Amino acid sequence: MSPTSNALLWLLLGVSLFFVTFGEYAIFIGLCGLAFLAGTLVIIYNFGKQATELDMPEISLVVGQLGHGGIEKVKSAMEPTTKIKNFDKRMTGASVIDDVLKEVLQFAVKDYIKTWYRQISDHDSFLVDIWQCVQKVIITFSNRSKEIDWMPYFTQQLVDDFASHIRLYRRAAEKTGTAKTEDNAIALENAFFDMEVEMENNMCRDLVCLDPQAERQYLQDLSEVLLYLLLPKEDFHNKPFRYIVREVLVNGIFMPTIDLLSDPDYINQYIVWMCYETSFTRETFLTVIRCSDCMEELEAVKEMVDSDIAKWRSKDTGGSDDTTIKQNLNSLMFLKNACEMRMRRLKSGPVSADQIIEPENLRNLYVLSLDEIFSNNFALQSFIEYVTSRNGQQYLYFYLNVEGFRAAAEQQISEMQKQSLTSVTSLEPDLEPLRNAAKIIFDQYLSEKATSRLKIEPEFIKDAVQKLKSKMLSEDTFDLVQARVYQILHMSYYEDFLQSTSYQKLLGELGLNSTSAKAEEGDNLSYRSIEDDGAAAGSECSMGSTEDLLDPQLEDIGSDTVSIGSGSSATSVGSPSADAYMQVTVTNSGVLTEKNGKSYAIFFITVKKKDPYSEQEDGWDVYRRYSDFHDLHMILTEKFPELVIPSLPSKTIVKNMSESFLEKRRKDLDKYLRYLMKPDLIQNVSGLEDLMNHFLHNSVWEKHKSEFSRKMDTIVHPLKKGIGDGLGKVFTQRNIDQSKSREIMNQMKVGAGLDPEAGENIPLRIMLLMMDEVFDLRHKNQWLRRRIVAILRQLIKATFGDKINRKIVEHVDLMTSAEQMAEYILAFKNSFWPNGVLAEPRQPRDEATKMRTKVLCKAKMLGSVPDEVRTLMGTDAVRMGVARVFQMFQHKTLNKRILYVVLEGVLVTLFPDNKFQAIFRKLHSRSKRAEKVLEAQKAGTSQDSQLRKRQLKR
Repeated sequence: MSPTSNALLWLLLGVSLFFVTFGEYAIFIGLCGLAFLAGTLVIIYNFGKQATELDMPEISLVVGQLGHGGIEKVKSAMEPTTKIKNFDKRMTGASVIDDVLKEVLQFAVKDYIKTWYRQISDHDSFLVDIWQCVQKVIITFSNRSKEIDWMPYFTQQLVDDFASHIRLYRRAAEKTGTAKTEDNAIALENAFFDMEVEMENNMCRDLVCLDPQAERQYLQDLSEVLLYLLLPKEDFHNKPFRYIVREVLVNGIFMPTIDLLSDPDYINQYIVWMCYETSFTRETFLTVIRCSDCMEELEAVKEMVDSDIAKWRSKDTGGSDDTTIKQNLNSLMFLKNACEMRMRRLKSGPVSADQIIEPENLRNLYVLSLDEIFSNNFALQSFIEYVTSRNGQQYLYFYLNVEGFRAAAEQQISEMQKQSLTSVTSLEPDLEPLRNAAKIIFDQYLSEKATSRLKIEPEFIKDAVQKLKSKMLSEDTFDLVQARVYQILHMSYYEDFLQSTSYQKLLGELGLNSTSAKAEEGDNLSYRSIEDDGAAAGSECSMGSTEDLLDPQLEDIGSDTVSIGSGSSATSVGSPSADAYMQVTVTNSGVLTEKNGKSYAIFFITVKKKDPYSEQEDGWDVYRRYSDFHDLHMILTEKFPELVIPSLPSKTIVKNMSESFLEKRRKDLDKYLRYLMKPDLIQNVSGLEDLMNHFLHNSVWEKHKSEFSRKMDTIVHPLKKGIGDGLGKVFTQRNIDQSKSREIMNQMKVGAGLDPEAGENIPLRIMLLMMDEVFDLRHKNQWLRRRIVAILRQLIKATFGDKINRKIVEHVDLMTSAEQMAEYILAFKNSFWPNGVLAEPRQPRDEATKMRTKVLCKAKMLGSVPDEVRTLMGTDAVRMGVARVFQMFQHKTLNKRILYVVLEGVLVTLFPDNKFQAIFRKLHSRSKRAEKVLEAQKAGTSQDSQLRKRQLKR
């Protein structure tokens, strides 16, 4: 049977069963069903007809536009869109920051998200979610930052961390030697991290700095913690999103940033940028060349010099510029010879500290008197070390103690005399404290039971005993004994000291070596045109591709220079014109000796002046001392702080009356006056002309020393000013105890060894921390260190210490203010997106350019050290300290270490309640060095417990 017949049979069967079931009601039920179906169809028809009549115009318009891009318009009309501008965009609460930050986020979204997201979807909802998430993170971070006081971190902890980093490097360098090869560098880094375990209390960052995989794992763990603190809960619990953000932070932000900031070449460029242009001088540049121990640096400088020589020779065709060209060629040839000489020295063998001084012979050495040695800290330190090596330190310490006693006694007795004159009733002066101090000195050096008894004749000791028993104690109690000790020091130690290598080294450090003085004089004559004409040469005389090794600010000083072989002819400067002019020339120098035998140098100034509408020229001679020029310089610095004044020739540590030195100083002072008498400078700076006329007037120059200058003078002769502070100190050398305590202090952080008083004074704390580690002050003689610390404390207190504190606080507040933060973000935006376009990747710099940048960096760092610090610490100590800091920055792994220390310190300060210290200690616990120390400690504690148990059993 066919399917149709089967369906009919089933239909008939159903109808039959329907009628059989419902009987007479079957027809009624069937009619109701048909009526319901018909009504439904009628309603659907009417509703569809009405809807079609209403929408017909729009449908017709859309259908008519199908041939003119209508499909795209329909598609865009149907897409659900959400505009970013529909929600609040405020983030930090400071509009000056938010405006710049929005631009940065917009650029970041454009260049790092839309580039790949638009290939997947055109919906903006994802971008809105990303923006809102970043906004919440910034809001949380900014609110957290506003509650933090950054002052203790920036003025205490940060300085302490950096100084401790220098201490670790210094100790590692002393242990392994100077790191010149790759093997030595690896040994230095290993020694550095071995010592870090001791300093950081069993915590070491070696894995983070040496192993890239461990560094990535550390940053991933740290990012997880930061995301937990900053992300909203719903975003943090979204694991795929959290992992993506973590990897972006680690591989896209943290690691590239740390890699860039730890790059030695980047640090060198940054230091060059930070240092003032005036810090680069010909003296510092030549010092760096002569002391360089890197052959690649010298070759790079020589290569650039050869290129400049070829360029200047191509211009040597005669004409009006012939003199300038020859001067530049002479200067460049001199610089080339200096590089070649140093390269030959390096090829001949390793360079020692004695070779750097380069004493060719022992004849014609400058002789320092014993009194001059006592009056200079650095010379005294060298003499103390020499006398100690011969076991005669008790004589020297006795002499210094008596000097302190005399200074304190004179002051105390004079004060008592003033009180007795002003008081109505006659009071007997209380000399008991002074007598006790004298007894301490006597018991220490002169009594029979003295541990440091002096071997001198008994009659001298009897005289001191009689004066001690006298009712009226005076400052001359130990005069006879001190005079005898002075004879012993002079005959037994001083004369031998003059023949020692220590004295030769001291003269080199003080710049008093006769051979070096002659070389310096020749350098100034032949190298002068580099200073005067370097700016005119422009980029052609530059020693690097990005930085000029010459000082551009010296171009304006003048072009009339002294060429080789021109002698010492003086130059005249001023403002000559047809109507009026004033010419000033430092013509000569001489030495004036007074009746009391005191001598000093004077400089003769010839002044020629023609007033307006006058036919006659007036002229006169003026003589001035160097101290007069120094006084003028300090007045100019205070009265005209915005005026760029050339540096004055630095003070000498001891008097130098040699003809070559005075001639060099005369030329420098002549150049100094020429700059100050420039016509445009006189006209533009109000009050400068009157001051210069007063200085150049033919009369006695009245001292107008500024307050700052008077305070700085305490540095020149600190022994006389502050020796009384050490009264009653015991100078007995306890070598074993000192070495043990010094070793213990070296294993601690720098801040742990500071006095509480020093820790409260921000400037003093910073200066002491830096001087201790940069100049290795802790390893110097403790008497000298106490003197320097006392001088620094007096200097800072005298120089308005409270105002300095306030200025530091104000500076930190300024650097963390909203306006300054906006400047940081703006600088980042301009460097990352110049003109709104993503910057191209940095082009790698060639090795020669990097080497020249290193030379420039060292020269600027050395030139940035003030002359007062050189006078206080010594030239060689300053040079070695600067070299130590520079060499420390040449190790990328060590740079990473200090960056992670700073990062951890910032996070600990930012989140003080989240136990970040414990988190960092746990993250760094993977280090094998830390594990070995912990295992050794556990073994030691177990052995101690076993010994205790055995003792209890006994």
